[in-house]
Amino acid sequence: MACATIHVVQISPNDWVVRQDSGRELGHYSSRDAAEIVGRKLARKHRAELMIHDQSGKVRTEGQGKGWFARLFGR
Repeated sequence: MACATIHVVQISPNDWVVRQDSGRELGHYSSRDAAEIVGRKLARKHRAELMIHDQSGKVRTEGQGKGWFARLFGR
């Protein structure tokens, strides 16, 4: 999977979806916590960024890629 970002989005009160940038859905979950756990694992595995969208439209980003030190020294 070559994606730069994994999104966690609320579809309805009891339906949270984890999806790629391309729109491909990776799973539906009944709670935000469950969707975040899966989203974090996928983002870490694929060195992607995790974006969590809440129902008010705010977005929280969690970087899972290389840290600043590794980027600075090309590691």
